[in-house]
Amino acid sequence: MSIQIRAARPNLNPKSLPTLALAGRANITFRNNEQLTHMNVRIKQLRDKEDRKKMLPIYYVNISLLADGRSGHQFAGTLFAESLTYVLGKGVTPSSRLAQALGWVVAAIKDPTILGTRVGLFHNGTCCKCGLPLTHPESINTAMGPVCLERVKAAMTSVDFFDTFTPIGV
Repeated sequence: MSIQIRAARPNLNPKSLPTLALAGRANITFRNNEQLTHMNVRIKQLRDKEDRKKMLPIYYVNISLLADGRSGHQFAGTLFAESLTYVLGKGVTPSSRLAQALGWVVAAIKDPTILGTRVGLFHNGTCCKCGLPLTHPESINTAMGPVCLERVKAAMTSVDFFDTFTPIGV
């Protein structure tokens, strides 16, 4: 008797990656469907030091390359949302796997079509905007709670909301 293990189906629409990654507290897993490897990426938006309610267009990116023998996330670098450029973290060499992963993530945020069918996107059950656990059933498909999703929807101008957040594989 052979046991077949089916991989989980991706639960995020790749078109939503730019919105989710820059929402504020994204925690997204990228799975390479061909090589059966994955990495987890945490992207956290910085706040102004004087006015803690003001969010800056600067993000810290931590990456866990789960196949590299390490158990936790490493600080990969700083992402600047206005130009979609990044600076590597201290001690991260340009030729390292961590730097390559950060470059690839930023490229995927710029153009999610590079994910194609090779890469599946997953979230960990927390809102990509505020970081709170998702409890609303429809939130699983969008990776944001209903309140945060309405705020993001109101701020979206150049993208079709329904096309971006239509669930895949459902």
